[in-house]
Amino acid sequence: MGMRNNFRHYFIEPSQLKLFYDVITWIVTQVAISYTVVPFVLLSIKPSFMFYSSWYYCLHILGILVLLLLPVKQTQRRKNTHENIQLSQSKKFDEGENSLGQNSFSTTNNVCNQNQEIASRHSSLKQ
Repeated sequence: MGMRNNFRHYFIEPSQLKLFYDVITWIVTQVAISYTVVPFVLLSIKPSFMFYSSWYYCLHILGILVLLLLPVKQTQRRKNTHENIQLSQSKKFDEGENSLGQNSFSTTNNVCNQNQEIASRHSSLKQ
């Protein structure tokens, strides 16, 4: 996703350039999927490592370089989710600060009520 967010906008405008981009990304995707699937086809570790070493671990290295070098742009959905989490955490903190005593009393009161209900059920079963 980092590659797409960083480069796709350069190839949108002329239709020939977009077609070129689409073909190249399709080919790269097919190679990446094939490279990833090899161990599942071979079902053995040694031949899998032999295959990857014959490719000089190029896609492993390329993937690590992409993760390390390309900036990650936050999508709008990620930004909204992050903001919502921050807002909900600040609201919970404010509510906890304002009603700390009330919450602990309410919890204790609820536990006592539950214990009384259990005791009354138990005594009614005995009778």
